[in-house]
Amino acid sequence: MIRKAIQSDIIQASKVLEEVKIDMLREGVDQWDQEYPNEMVLIQDIDKEQAFIYEEQGELVAYMALNEKCDEEYNDLNWNTSIPFLVIHRLYVKPVAQGKGISSKMIRYAEQYAVEHKYQSIRFDAFSLNETANAVYLKKGYHLVDTVNFRKGVFNCYEKAI
Repeated sequence: MIRKAIQSDIIQASKVLEEVKIDMLREGVDQWDQEYPNEMVLIQDIDKEQAFIYEEQGELVAYMALNEKCDEEYNDLNWNTSIPFLVIHRLYVKPVAQGKGISSKMIRYAEQYAVEHKYQSIRFDAFSLNETANAVYLKKGYHLVDTVNFRKGVFNCYEKAI
């Protein structure tokens, strides 16, 4: 169900991303817009072989990118683990498929990937006003390290030792 994304996935990945953006705005979460993330970002993820998708019956339902890149704001935080660490980026689930445990499956996949590739931890940030995402991460055992400010506002930074 979860596999590395390929170029032919870009149309579906972009379509689902736009659905997610609309749904988030409808829920009052102004986290993503036309500037970020966008199709070009997804293409770069796929070109670098860092994109992963969850599909059901040939339909793309969820997306995430995994790599070691983090924003420079991360450097000022007091993380609990050392390098190397894996960072989750752009995790999203098609609105009609939300609430079915798919994001949990994507997170478990990232954790297994981290173990297999000998990372010390997983790190990422989540928009502070995205209550659903923050609740999921806490439930999965991720610890709030601190907050950072990005273009859209305050983001919570999470970490979990692997």
